[in-house]
Amino acid sequence: MEINLLLTLDLREQAALQAALVTHGAPDALVTLALTGACRISTLEEARALRRWLADARASGDTDFAPLGVIERGLIRFGL
Repeated sequence: MEINLLLTLDLREQAALQAALVTHGAPDALVTLALTGACRISTLEEARALRRWLADARASGDTDFAPLGVIERGLIRFGL
């Protein structure tokens, strides 16, 4: 199943996300979002992988979750 979800960040959120990506293994969509300020998620599997990574990052406590919360809220509003 294909989806069309566009996530965007303002410059402050983008900078915070870049700082948060010291954790290895971030999904491609998250790296793209950090580097460009926007990314397109086109499959449910990609969205689920991003949600899993966000959940793991929150559970580990190694990552500042504030900027990642913006992404998580976008996924939740989309119904993922």
